Order: sequence, then C-alpha cells, then structure tokens
Amino acid sequence: MVFAKLVNPLLCFIIVFALLYLGQQILKPLAFACLMALLLITPCKFFERQGFPRGAAALISMLMASIVFVIVFYYISNSIVSFRKDLPLMIQNINESIRQLELWAQKTFHISRENMQSFVESSSNDVLPSTSSIINQTVTTVTSLLFLGILIFITTFLLLLYRGLIVKFFLALFADQFAKNIHNVFSRMQFVIRSYIIGLLIEMIIIAIAYCSVLLILGVEYALLLGVIGAVLNIIPYLGVIITCVLTALITLTTDSPSTVVWVVISLIIIHMIDTNILMPKIVGSKVKINALASIVGVITGSALWGLPGTFMAMPIIAIMKVLFEEIEPFKPFAIIMGDDTEVKSMSKPVINKLAKSVGRRRAKK
Repeated sequence: MVFAKLVNPLLCFIIVFALLYLGQQILKPLAFACLMALLLITPCKFFERQGFPRGAAALISMLMASIVFVIVFYYISNSIVSFRKDLPLMIQNINESIRQLELWAQKTFHISRENMQSFVESSSNDVLPSTSSIINQTVTTVTSLLFLGILIFITTFLLLLYRGLIVKFFLALFADQFAKNIHNVFSRMQFVIRSYIIGLLIEMIIIAIAYCSVLLILGVEYALLLGVIGAVLNIIPYLGVIITCVLTALITLTTDSPSTVVWVVISLIIIHMIDTNILMPKIVGSKVKINALASIVGVITGSALWGLPGTFMAMPIIAIMKVLFEEIEPFKPFAIIMGDDTEVKSMSKPVINKLAKSVGRRRAKK
C-alpha cells in the first residue's frame, strides 16, 4: 500500500528531473524569467491601477528593475577591472607562498625536491591558469551573460504581458473543480516568491554592509568587492559561507599577513552565525518554512542538474515546489518533510527549568 502511494509521485519526480536536465538550455532562462515575473507582478499591478495599459506597466516595471541591475553590475564590473590589474601580482604572491610551503614540506616530511617540484608545478598549472586565459574566459562569459540578460528581459516582459492567458491555460487544462486550487496556488506562489526574494535582498544588503565593514576595519584590500561577493554567495545555504571564507582567505593571503587572514575568517564565521540564528529566521525564515535538510538536498540537486545557476535558484524553486506539494494531495507527505518542525522542543529546556527552580529554592531558604 505504501509503495503504491509512492509510485506515482516518484515517477513524476523522475520525469521532471529528466526534463530539467535534458532541457536546461531552454529552461534556465525561462526559470529566471518566471522568478523575475513573479517578483514584478506587484509593481506591474500598481501601475495598471494608476491607469497604465498592461504593456506599459510591464515595461516600466522592467525598466525599474533593469536600472537597479545596471547600477549593481556597473559597480561590480569596475571592482573586477581594478582586481584584474593586480591579478599578475597576486599570482606572483601565491607562487611565492607555494614556494615557502614547498620548503616547509621538504623539511617537515623529508620529501625529495624533485618530487615536490613536480607536484607543485602540476598543481599550480591546474589551480592558477594564465592571465590571458582568465581574460579570454571573462570576455566570453560577459558576452554570454549579456545575451542571456537580453533574453530574460524579453521573456519576463512577455510573461507579465500575457500572465492572464497563462492562468486561463491552466484553468482550461484542469477540471472546473480545481479552479479554486489553481488560483490559490498562483496567489501563494506569488506571495512566497515575492516575500522570499525581498527578504533575501534585505538580508544580502545587511550582510554586505557587515562584510565590507569588517574587511575595511581589518585593512583588507578589495574589501568592498569581497563583501559584495560574500553577500551574493550567502544565497547558497550553508555552502556559501565556506566558499566566501576560502575565496577571501586566498585573496587576503596574497596582500596581508597570515594573522589578518585568521581574523578575517573568524569575523566572517561570526557574522554568518549571527545571520543564521538571528537575521535569517526573522527576515527570510518567516516567509518560507523550509528545513536545513531540504535546503541542502535542493542545493545539491540544483547544482547537479543546472550547475551554478541551479545552485542559486535552488531555494526559490524549493519554495515553489513546497507550495505545489501542499495543494496536491499525493505530494503532501513531501511538503511535510520539507517543512520546518517548529514543534521540536529543546531537550535542555527542562534541565534549565530544574536548575532555575533549585536556585530559587536555595535563595528562598536563605
């Protein structure tokens, strides 16, 4: 009986994952456009209520979002250009650090110089590519992102323009008795995604300010760039802080002392702990209840299916899936396992209560 209930949902998962993997070239920009459209529906409706036609309202909303994106992109690109100028010197410093590590390993582990040099040379070629290859790869990446951005812009505009037809399509696709569920799903998806992304943007701004402030206080070069990159990587649950610490430590090691690197890593970890335990539950956690296990599994699955874009889009897609699972009867068990178990109580609370009561009794006797 249990396996009979699992057959249909698991078969649906297999088909969906196969389609996501095989059609990723088409579905990646479409997924980004759908998220942008869900985020921009509210300003689009606002302009429509002011008397603007739907096409004009959608275009104004898109232009406003594009202005914000261009400002952020301009700042990051200027920082990357400045970073690229110092890249040869940083590579030279990294090579010097590798040479010092080579001498230490020879003395400590009694490794022959020839074996150590061959190992270091092969590792350096893999880890530190030439400057020309980095520049060529950067130009190719920027060109691809520009084309992809134009495609997402047009697709988002069309989704906002024809959103009424999309709702009618799903209403006509299913029976009339599911009309209420479909409207409920669309409204909840819009609320969850809008609230989640807005909360995530607020958290990113706070984390960026915290990272940049700490790195500036410690005198780290490229503090603003590293702070913004760290805030963007913070979107990736639990793994983003590890990538941020490793990247920041490597860059800081080439320009500052090892003690500064240690303080930088400690500061980033402290900020992440404050964010995870205070900011995230208050700002983002209240918008969508997803537990840590579902987040990690979602990030791993998204990375395996779509690579880096899938890693960043994992959490919004998981939030949408949870909304769908809660409305579809066979998938409700999956919504339960994705949710946050707020009823779990700490085992230490009774112990703390007993200690407090015992202390109170002793004071009363005195």
